[in-house]
Amino acid sequence: MTAHAHSQSQHGSVPAIDQRTLRDAFGAFPSGVVAVAASVKGQLTGIAASSFTSVSIDPPLVSFSIATSSSTWPLLREAEHLGISVLADHHDAVCRQLAGAREERFAGLPFKVTGNGAVLLDEAVATYDCSLHEEVVAGDHVIVLLEVHEVGAGGGEHPLVFHRSAFAKLHRDDLDPARLDGRINGADVDRGGEAGSATASHDDAEDAA
Repeated sequence: MTAHAHSQSQHGSVPAIDQRTLRDAFGAFPSGVVAVAASVKGQLTGIAASSFTSVSIDPPLVSFSIATSSSTWPLLREAEHLGISVLADHHDAVCRQLAGAREERFAGLPFKVTGNGAVLLDEAVATYDCSLHEEVVAGDHVIVLLEVHEVGAGGGEHPLVFHRSAFAKLHRDDLDPARLDGRINGADVDRGGEAGSATASHDDAEDAA
């Protein structure tokens, strides 16, 4: 079916989707936000991304997407290790800072730099020390696969939510508090932990949708 739809699009029988409409539809899906950061040749470099998602347990892989027009990723990808910090729900200003002027992205932020150069925020909900595994060009973005070497937790309790180009917080008052007993992504849900994913895209200011 996918190949058939692609063939139709190539022959022009399927109308092109309006980009603004498509962006709005992508934005309807809420996601978390992470900082992807490293010290590259002694220089702190990082971006904010809302396209972070878990990929594989064995081997441990995660991913995020970055615009091919990004001027930061060509620098960041040279790092020996990359730090992923899941932003907490009080990090809305931090996200704006990471999406702003490159020289100001880490000003005043509490963070640590690992021996391999990964930069991890102290107050994150979770942190991942990763290395570049593979890059896949996908249209106007690059899907970046990262191998996870170490995970940790920061001082944050609940994640920041990005939805319809604005920040939000989790609210569970009217939801069933029981963990899901079933399958997500074709695999059994681990009821001992949280399951989640994000697909929308958000990176540096010059690349942001």
